[in-house]
Amino acid sequence: MSSKSENKKNKNYKLSDRFRLVVLDDETLREVRSGRFTLVNLLLALIFSILLIMGISYCIISFTPVRYLVPGYADISNNAVYVELSQKIDELEKDIVAQRIYTEGFKNFLNPSGTKIEYITENQPLNQNVSNKFFNNKKFSKSFSLEHYYFCNPLKGEVSAEFDPEKSHFGIDIVAPKDSPILNILDGVVINSDWSDKTGYTISVQHTGNLISIFKHNSVLLKKTGDRVEKGEAIAIIGNTGELSSGPHVHFELWNEGTPLDPADYLSF
Repeated sequence: MSSKSENKKNKNYKLSDRFRLVVLDDETLREVRSGRFTLVNLLLALIFSILLIMGISYCIISFTPVRYLVPGYADISNNAVYVELSQKIDELEKDIVAQRIYTEGFKNFLNPSGTKIEYITENQPLNQNVSNKFFNNKKFSKSFSLEHYYFCNPLKGEVSAEFDPEKSHFGIDIVAPKDSPILNILDGVVINSDWSDKTGYTISVQHTGNLISIFKHNSVLLKKTGDRVEKGEAIAIIGNTGELSSGPHVHFELWNEGTPLDPADYLSF
């Protein structure tokens, strides 16, 4: 009875008890290596090993490309492929918005009321019936309230030909020094920037409220279709291009909801 109690007592080891770990050769039973340790040392070594493994794992996941392989952990905003795709999507969205504005601008410019309109080209004279029809409907108005707009003067020069819709002249001609820049009158989007045989290099800008400014016979166009342009920004250079131009000047038109306006009523040159 006493021997059993002594054995049981011997099994109740303390943390401070010392133990020896011996490595023996299996064939000769020769001692190869040995070492002493306590339960406290063994526990501390185990805890340190776990912390070391956790620290190394954290560093590998946080500071190496391995983090992209961990589901739900990787910061996708730092992924080069994701960033490139996001930039392309942003550019496509801007292009779509600009294209929509361009399309809506032309629709409102050509047919603001949604009804069938008789279109007249710049070099086509108005016959009496068409002229009376449009003027009776106040299609061509020389007085239109644009008090809520604060225009930037496109350029300084001398008006050589005034607004005269009866002669299909829906704008004014301005003569200015060679290579004078033409400035954008209001913030907007370029809805047309192209060449035509009759009007040469022409640029049109869609502003808020279905207001459109058009500049013809330029020597150089500084903006392309779809570009966003700010008030006062140079958009073209004065020139003498197109069959309808007889000298260096710019033909400036101002349209509001499909109605041609006299630019001289709203700006000074």
